[in-house]
Amino acid sequence: MSRSQSRVVVLGKGRSILTWFEDLQLGFQQAGAEVLGLSIQADSADERWIQKREGLKELENPKVLERIKGEIEAFSPDLIVVQNKAGLPSAACEAWSEVMANAQVVGWLCDNLNAPPKRLEPCFDRVYYFDSGCVEALEAFYGRDAEVVFEYLALAVAPERYPLVGNGVRKQSIVFAGKCSPHRRTFFEQIRKKGLPLEVYGPGCGDWLRPWRGRRISAASLAKLYAGHVACLNLLQPGNTDRGMNLRAFEAPCCGGVGLYPPVADLPRCFEAGKEILVFEDVDSLADIVSELVGNPDRVTAVAEAGRARVLAEHTFKHRAERMLADSAREGI
Repeated sequence: MSRSQSRVVVLGKGRSILTWFEDLQLGFQQAGAEVLGLSIQADSADERWIQKREGLKELENPKVLERIKGEIEAFSPDLIVVQNKAGLPSAACEAWSEVMANAQVVGWLCDNLNAPPKRLEPCFDRVYYFDSGCVEALEAFYGRDAEVVFEYLALAVAPERYPLVGNGVRKQSIVFAGKCSPHRRTFFEQIRKKGLPLEVYGPGCGDWLRPWRGRRISAASLAKLYAGHVACLNLLQPGNTDRGMNLRAFEAPCCGGVGLYPPVADLPRCFEAGKEILVFEDVDSLADIVSELVGNPDRVTAVAEAGRARVLAEHTFKHRAERMLADSAREGI
């Protein structure tokens, strides 16, 4: 690279329930890069007005494209990371072609790509995917003979946002905290019919006696919940995750929780099952695990400590930023 300090632009959604836009920027800063975060959402009154008036998508809004173009041009980055996109709309490709010419442009997917995306152009130099189920759709989108590189890159956690918490005292129940979709609520009912101790938090939980449990949950509150129960239940969202590890898989152990996760194909890439994370196939196997954990603090502590050690050693946003910077350097950008 021509500069001693790499310059990185992160394009993503601010003000999201997910914090990986902010956390990835922090990771790049910790990795020694100069970082500029640019929101793809309409920020000003002019941007919001034209988007509403024309019914445009985020990266088709000419005012948003103009703003981002000016900031990229002034910053002159070596690397541009576009979050959760496999490509860009034609309008963005055209508007940014000159200012992106001297940078490597990569995408990093946070959701599974079930089919080649519509309304996007395959214009990235590299696409990182968190779920190996994305590969077929990416190959179809870019063409199997394309020069673009597809590489697995798991999601991560910011330890500053999910620090080790708690005093070692845990409720003798498992906890789920997140969006309570119909699919997930059906599994909750199966768990309760089994007589398993379960507490549920998050939008859609339907706890009319404790309505505060249905609100959006801050990272600080999530950390206390994860570390304050014998284990954290992780249920995949159909369509979003198929074979990969979602953000919760890293957040729970980071703050001292024990992760419970389905047996997805990519899990061995991130954790050692049975030691760093506990894997259940159905409600019956989940019942066996809960029976093992309740009343057995040594087992809970051992898994929690091993999971946290693995996360801090390999799965922080600093690790992901270092990987992207190393890949960019190898390309000679």
